[in-house]
Amino acid sequence: MGFLDKLFGSKKKEEKKREKLSLNLTKVNDFSDKFYSKEFSEIQKEVFSKFAEIKHLVKELEALLQELEVLDVQQTEGNPKLRKIVITSKKTLTDKMRNLIAKIAPPNSGDFIELNSYCNNSVKLLGSEVNFGRNIAYTGIVLKEPIKKLGEKIAELNSVFLDTKKLFESKKGLALFNEVKENYSRVKQEIESKKDSLVLEKEISSKLFLIEKEFDSVQTKLKESETSIEATQFKRLMEEKTILVEKKQVMKTKLIELFFPVEKLLRVFRKMVEAKRFILSKEEQSILVSYLSNPFLALKKDNNAETLKKIFNYIKQLVLEGKISLKEKEKEKKLILLDDLIKYDFFTNIFWEFNQIEKKLNEIESNINSLSVSGKISSLKDELASLTNSKNNQLKELENQKNNTQKIENQISKLKQYLEESLSNFSDKDIEISFKP
Repeated sequence: MGFLDKLFGSKKKEEKKREKLSLNLTKVNDFSDKFYSKEFSEIQKEVFSKFAEIKHLVKELEALLQELEVLDVQQTEGNPKLRKIVITSKKTLTDKMRNLIAKIAPPNSGDFIELNSYCNNSVKLLGSEVNFGRNIAYTGIVLKEPIKKLGEKIAELNSVFLDTKKLFESKKGLALFNEVKENYSRVKQEIESKKDSLVLEKEISSKLFLIEKEFDSVQTKLKESETSIEATQFKRLMEEKTILVEKKQVMKTKLIELFFPVEKLLRVFRKMVEAKRFILSKEEQSILVSYLSNPFLALKKDNNAETLKKIFNYIKQLVLEGKISLKEKEKEKKLILLDDLIKYDFFTNIFWEFNQIEKKLNEIESNINSLSVSGKISSLKDELASLTNSKNNQLKELENQKNNTQKIENQISKLKQYLEESLSNFSDKDIEISFKP
């Protein structure tokens, strides 16, 4: 910054304001193609003229190279050792030049991007590979004039490449043509993906609607079944059944409580029987084992508990004889308990009442089974549970699909921004893209 600039301040360069342009997505392809053709056509004539010149110069360069290749270096003249080095250097130089010419051979194309890329690469190649050092130096000692012509032709060719490169740079936005096309293609692809995702959402929602409709229907049927006359009868029978089951359990508890004080004596007696220290009939032995494992089943088999009372008498006799050893106080208590059990009316107090409860339970169970509402209610409840599971699965699937649609929408938004940026830089306009038809 100069002194006057520091003193008075320099004017900032005003940034060029781009023309704003709203463009529908359906028009992007047509716009980019037309803009590409229009912009390229403005320099096309000059570019093709330059490329014609490049082709001509490359041919001339090839001709000079061929002349250099056929030139003979006499080893007998001058310094033989130096001339031998020149021959080797010339061979290396021509091989490298031949390779360079192959790399910068112009393409048969009219595409801006391909020609621009070729031009940029050729400028780099001429800048990096035309540096043959000692090969040029040694060859130039003997073949000075051919080497000079070769160098001039390369310089001329490089100058044309640089001029062509400037032409392309004047329309550098066109280099973004492929990027615009790629971004456009990606946006279109994601839009199609969104359409597919929305179709799936609709399909899932339709399935969910049908499931919910069926759910409501089954739920209504269940309520009707549960409030029907049969359902009322079923409920009453189930309540009666519950009361009887409780009574049955009370009877079982009562029988266990009766047996509990003498259970130890029964087990001792069983061991004596098993050890052949006391002989029982097979029936008596079976009843004894049954009473110890399942007193209710045993009582059903043992009419009026006659066998049980015989066993209690056997045990009483063994206690009195001292064959079942007990302390005196305990002995007295156990003998009293055994006498009470021998006198106890098992039929009236246990067996008969137990049988009455089971008889009523069987009747109730038969009545329950005769009611079809029980199976119907059970079936409807199972169906409702299945529909609830299906409904939850569909809701989860719908949520996942909606999340997928949202991800696609987010991706479309990003790609739209990339397309707007690349299209704006490509056309040198401030472009905003809309998706509305």
